[in-house]
Amino acid sequence: MQHNLQTDRLWQFSLDYYSKSAHSSALLTLQDSYGANVNLCLLLIYLQMHNLPIDVSQIDALHSEVSFFNKTYTSPLRQTRSLFKLSLQELPNYPALRAHLLNAELELEKHEQQILINAYNKTKQQNPDAKLALHYYLSNTLHVSKTDLDQTLIQLS
Repeated sequence: MQHNLQTDRLWQFSLDYYSKSAHSSALLTLQDSYGANVNLCLLLIYLQMHNLPIDVSQIDALHSEVSFFNKTYTSPLRQTRSLFKLSLQELPNYPALRAHLLNAELELEKHEQQILINAYNKTKQQNPDAKLALHYYLSNTLHVSKTDLDQTLIQLS
């Protein structure tokens, strides 16, 4: 089965979903504590909310597909922005520089979503079950502890 998920729809969903502080807090905790890819989490949540199919066996492939780009580009820029925020606030043009870094990071996040969408649209699911996808990714791929897993899934629901 070929899919035609569109990046702009996932991006708008992500902006809306992430704007809720409980959601962004839970996703950032997963990212910082377990190395979760927030964009993959958002894709899995989107698929579940729209009852779109995904085979849990494809989740590791999606994770691998986006990891190289994330580790090479997005994560280093995110770290630079965080360091910049902590140590360079005295610069007279700090607000403008910080905004540019944030915009660049968002563009990289968009590209990650495009990578995920392209990979998802090419997959053929054998046993699709979107309801278990996020749980599978967090518990089997990232090995999130049961306590954190339960709490995070409640925050994200």
